[in-house]
This record gives sequence, structure tokens and C-alpha cells, in this order.
Amino acid sequence: MNVIESEQAVELVRKASRLSEPSYTILLVDDEKLVRMVAKRRLSKLQHRMLEAENGKEALAILEREKVDLIIADWMMPELDGPGLCETIKKDNRYRAIHCILMTALDQPAQIAEGLTRGADDFLTKSASDQEILARVSAGLRSRQLLLDLEESYHVIEEKQTQLENELHAASGFVRSLLPAPGEVAPGIQLEWEFLPSAQLGGDLFQVEQWGDDHLGIMVLDMSGHGTGPALRAVSLSMWFKGEHITQLFPDFDPGKIVTRLNAENPLTDQGEYFTIWVGVLQLSTRELRFSSAGHPASILLRKDASTEILGKKSWPTGFSPDEIYQTQSVTLTEQDRLYLFSDGIYEVLSAQEEIFGKDRLQEALEKDFTRPMKFSLQRLIHTGRSWQKDGVFEDDVAVIGLELKSKTSVHYS
Repeated sequence: MNVIESEQAVELVRKASRLSEPSYTILLVDDEKLVRMVAKRRLSKLQHRMLEAENGKEALAILEREKVDLIIADWMMPELDGPGLCETIKKDNRYRAIHCILMTALDQPAQIAEGLTRGADDFLTKSASDQEILARVSAGLRSRQLLLDLEESYHVIEEKQTQLENELHAASGFVRSLLPAPGEVAPGIQLEWEFLPSAQLGGDLFQVEQWGDDHLGIMVLDMSGHGTGPALRAVSLSMWFKGEHITQLFPDFDPGKIVTRLNAENPLTDQGEYFTIWVGVLQLSTRELRFSSAGHPASILLRKDASTEILGKKSWPTGFSPDEIYQTQSVTLTEQDRLYLFSDGIYEVLSAQEEIFGKDRLQEALEKDFTRPMKFSLQRLIHTGRSWQKDGVFEDDVAVIGLELKSKTSVHYS
């Protein structure tokens, strides 16, 4: 390469540097002032800001007060040599993105291996030409910019993640505000519940409220998927179950008719979205419970005589069979009976040995605490489900609802 070609190559590197990024800061570290002066003159064509240090220790002091993008350091220096400087920089989260180039007198594989192991990003021999130095520095600055861009993207993503988590938290609070208040929801009917939305915000929701003067509507549903979409769909359906609306559409409060209509009006979407639901209607004067479900886990009825009944049968979730007719079943409740409803998030959890908790263990846990206060039994069930898992974290929404029949004394119906 002749002098003209060499100058053209340098000019190309200089132009490329100008076009690519704005000014950077380069730190030259060498214990010989003459070497620093020569390097500074060579790199001046890139028109970046230049700083100087006599050794690695002085370089670290400069990093404390200056933002540096690239370091060119001599291998042999007093106080702290080049490899030691690189090693220190790469161990510090504040500086690890700085591009480090070591200057070596000899191009030996063992020396290069040591430098790379200790944190160097590139090497230059002291006999390197101007165009090679400029090219390697420009390449190093491009790498530095990529890391800066990645850091900026990470911060943006982190901010968005925090914003999303705050929004999900707010949405979770809103969903929770729609749930019925624990306590006496109708004369002689005590309600308790535990609701744990997953971190992703899912679509579990339930309602318990009076329909007319003599009926108590009970509903628990589980939307497929996670996120705000399923949660909003669940909220929409929750509004559908308000007493005035149900009274107009279903004067006889027949759960089978309610579930059948929901199934017909909510076909499986192109994205595969569906939901499961259990609907019950308790007549307060007779304590007859009518119920129907679409793909939802059956409820558990614990009798005061210690017997257990499973209320529900296998059926299609909504949308899978558009013409499906869902049947109504019925059972009569008596004083001190407890009715438990739940979503699959409470029992579809795995142990460290990949064993599912399952419905049988759930039932056994509820039976074991039947004589304890209902709130206690629900809290202990949640604790048992957590303890079953390796990390104690529910991946899905968890909803567990308990209804207990009290004495009919002083209860009047219009």
C-alpha cells in the first residue's frame, strides 16, 4: 500500500467514525509520555475527546469522575498494569461496558490468552499502522455503542415492566373490589373466601349475591389464559350476573338455562379463548340448591354428619360445543352444611417431585378442618397448597369460596 492509499484508508475510517456516532471519550494509559503523545496524535483524526493516565491506578481514579467509552492501555506499567486494569474494570458493574484494548510489544498466543482471560476486548501491537489503530478503535467504539444501546433498552424495558406491574397491581385491586364482602350474604348464609391473583393477572372471578327476595346466586368462573384480556372478560361476565339482569333473563333462576345461554353466546374464539363456570342458585326458604357447570371443577358439599358430596359432573367448557344443553342438578342443604367452590389453581400445583396436589388431597384438607372456623379452613388450605410446591408460589390464580348454613332461627322471607 503506497502513501496515497494509506491516507485514503485513514480518511475512510475517519469519515465512517463521523457518520456513525457523536464524540466519545478515549482514555490512553501508558507510563511513557511520548507514547501517549504519539497515540493521541494518531487518534486525533477521529476527533474524539482524549484523556491520559500514567498507569492503571491513575486510570481508575479518572473513571471515578469521567465517563470513558474506550481505554487503550499498555501491558507493562507500574502501580497497576494493563491486564490488571482490564480485570478490575470488568468486575465493576459501573465500568464493565468500557471497551478495553491492550497494547503489546509481542504478538504471542499465551499473552493474548492471558489478556482475554483478564478482561481485554482487543489487542494492538505497538508497531500497528495508523489505519489499523483507527479501524480497531472505531470497531471498539461501535461495540461500546451497542452495549450502551442495550443498556438503554434494558432501562426502557425495566421502566415499562415496572409500569406494567403497577397497572397489573391496580387491575388486580379493581378485580378484588368486585368480589362479594365476606360475612352474612343472606339470612343464615355465611360467606368466606380466599383469592390470590397470580403475578400475571388471570381470569378467575366469583360472585355471591341475592337474586330477588328468596334466592342466592352463586358463580365461580375461570377464563383461559393470563393477562388483562382474560381479566377484563371475567369482569364483563361478572357484571352479567347482577341480580336485575338475571331476573329479567331468567325469572325461574334455572342454572342449566343460564349456563346453556352463556355457552351459546360465547363460542370458542380464533385465539382459542374459552372459560369454565359453575353456577348455583340457593332458594333461601327451602334451602334447595340447584346447580350446573360447564367444564368447571365440581364443588364440594360437606355435610354436618361428616359425609361429603361432589356437586357437578364432567362437561364441556363454554364454546367447545355450541349446541350443548347443560342440565340442572339439585340438592337440599341443611343447617351447618358447608359448600366449597374453587378454581383449578388451588389443586393443579406440583411438588418438587412433579406430583400434582390434586382434588383428593384438597377434599381431605377441607374434611380435616370441617370442625374449625370456615375462614381458618380456607387459610389452611392455601397454606397447604403453598407447602406442597417447591417454591411455594402459585403460578395460576387461586379462588376458594366457602358458604356455611347457619340456623334458620329468626330468618324471615317475604
